Parts: sequence; C-alpha cells; structure tokens
Amino acid sequence: MGVNRLTEPSPGPGNGHRRRKLQKRRVILDAAAEIFMRDGYGGASVDDIVAAAGVSKRTLYAHFDGKHALFVAIVRESCEALLLPLRETDITERTPEATLMALARTFLDVILAPSGISLYRIVVAEAPRFPELGRAFYEAGHAPAAELLAAYLERHIVDGTFCRTDARICAEAFFQFVAGYAHDRLLLGVDATVTQRDVDAYLQVTVDVFLAGIRAR
Repeated sequence: MGVNRLTEPSPGPGNGHRRRKLQKRRVILDAAAEIFMRDGYGGASVDDIVAAAGVSKRTLYAHFDGKHALFVAIVRESCEALLLPLRETDITERTPEATLMALARTFLDVILAPSGISLYRIVVAEAPRFPELGRAFYEAGHAPAAELLAAYLERHIVDGTFCRTDARICAEAFFQFVAGYAHDRLLLGVDATVTQRDVDAYLQVTVDVFLAGIRAR
C-alpha cells in the first residue's frame, strides 16, 4: 500500500524492547494492509489479520484497539507516504506555471499509483457504512494537499501575482481539476494505465486554464 517503513531506533538502554515493539507493530500493519486490500474493510476480520501477521489477538490488541484503529492507522500512514513527494516539491524559486506544473505532476503520480487507487477504492466503498474512515482519509490526504497549495496561492495573492480570491477554494478546485477523468478511468477500470504523453498534455491544459483564471489582470 505504499506505507512508510519506520526507522530503526539508535542503540541504547531500553531501545531493544522498543525496536521489537515497533517491528511487531509493522508486521501487524503490513498484514492488515494485505487483508484490507483483499477483502475490503467490511470483509476483513481480526482473525484473518492475526493469522496473516503470525501474532496472537492479545498482541494485536496491545498495539491497536481493533479493526477500526488498524485501518485508520493504515490510511494515515499511507496518506503521509503518498503526500511526502508533494510536500518535498520545491515551490519557492519557480515561476507560477512551473510551480503548479510540479505540484500537479506529483499529485497525479500519487493518486494514479496502484497503491493510491486501491486505497481510494476501499475508502469510497466503505465510507457510507463507516463515515469515520472517509473523514480520516480526507483529513490525512486531501486536506493537507489543499492547505499546502492554498498557502502558496495566498502568498502570491498578497504580492499581486494572483487576483483576490479564496485561496483554499482555488486549491481544492485545482487538485480536482488535476485528478480529472484520468483518475476516474483508472478507478472504474476503463483504463489499465495512463500514458505519460497523455499526462503531459492534460497537465499543460490544466495549468494554463487555472492560471488564466487566477492571474491578476
């Protein structure tokens, strides 16, 4: 699912126990991710997860309160891993076109990745029955991406590059525009892949249209 691997703690008193505890937690999370991907949230059982992890229920509950806590942890960790490239994109010394193109390309790479598509499918399928899962997914993934871009837009609204507008709404609209039909086609199984040529052409149109609407006259 593209989740982060935890770094090993440095040697020292008590770190051996902590390292083993983190390793056990990692095993449980990886096993749970496989079961959730295979069976969905509603179909996954704690029994299947502990069997896949090779641990006891007592060990699982020592780390997580239950299936819900496990899935939320996986969602948050996965979103953090998927958002990391977006947060690391250099947006300080580029033109607005170059900045938006870099953010758009990174965002599209993230959401079109197999791990991103799989996670999205599960959350959407389960959200009507378990709305807290959808909320966790939004707060861990969509909201931080919008906040990152909104902060950039707000700086350039202040300096006169962009017109006076609601930066947060514009940021949300931009990422929705970027996702577009490519994301829908992969989610629905209409396409198995999207070519780089199609991505390049689509993103250029996206950035050009967005800038035409937000650039100060």
